[in-house]
Amino acid sequence: MIKLLQKWKQYRYRFVPWLAINFKDRSIRSVTEHDTDIVITHKEFSHFLHQFLRSLHEKHEGSKNAKADTEESFQNGQQVLYETCGFCVERRPSVLESAGTGVKVTHGTVPAASVTSLYCGLVYEPYEPIFFQSIGNPFIFRCADGTLLDGNDRGISRSLYKSCRGRDSCWPLPSCDETWLSPRPQCPLNVGQYVNNHTKEYPPNVAYQEFSVPVDFPVHLRQYLPNNHYTSIANVPDGVERMLRIVALVSLREIQSGEELFSSYFTIVR
Repeated sequence: MIKLLQKWKQYRYRFVPWLAINFKDRSIRSVTEHDTDIVITHKEFSHFLHQFLRSLHEKHEGSKNAKADTEESFQNGQQVLYETCGFCVERRPSVLESAGTGVKVTHGTVPAASVTSLYCGLVYEPYEPIFFQSIGNPFIFRCADGTLLDGNDRGISRSLYKSCRGRDSCWPLPSCDETWLSPRPQCPLNVGQYVNNHTKEYPPNVAYQEFSVPVDFPVHLRQYLPNNHYTSIANVPDGVERMLRIVALVSLREIQSGEELFSSYFTIVR
């Protein structure tokens, strides 16, 4: 019974009906743009994303083995992250007994106000169906405007993500990254859905911050982003610009090697 209660305390923050009822709780901490010491601007995030993904693309393209296997691609990505940002993050067993997998800093130091990871998954607009995908799914993230990200790498969520990726890809470039569905992603930032909720013993050291990627984002870099739309672009009305929602986990303080990342599931930088 105790273990079930512990699992529920983690899972409830990703259970869509529970979120719908409790998200308006004003006692929930919210970080705003006035907290300039811990918030990165959209311009800063865009610059970081372009620079990092360019370096990642050059590394993969310059690999001796053009058809690099999963492990080589993973190691190439970790090298780029360390060289450009000064740290590495990976999925590792959590220090929380009931949490399973978490995300830890494995090398270097994460500076304050740095992008530590990205939340992966299929992006659903508030009016799109996600009930069946959300059942037993601890990886549903609700954005401030009701947009949902499904970061589950198993079952129906996995199948839908791969299907939508295939639907929107334009050969030879894929529309998004699917290697985050495995434990060894080619883009090392694509692990944010595994960051666990904080506890009294382990306070939050990262916060969620929402961004939008414009439709003219370079296609050769988009293939490393871990998000894609649930609905096809063909169903978007003419004249409507549909930008891709990206959720980054930004460090609230300096994070040392060996530390696990912890967030508050209700802490959103608007």
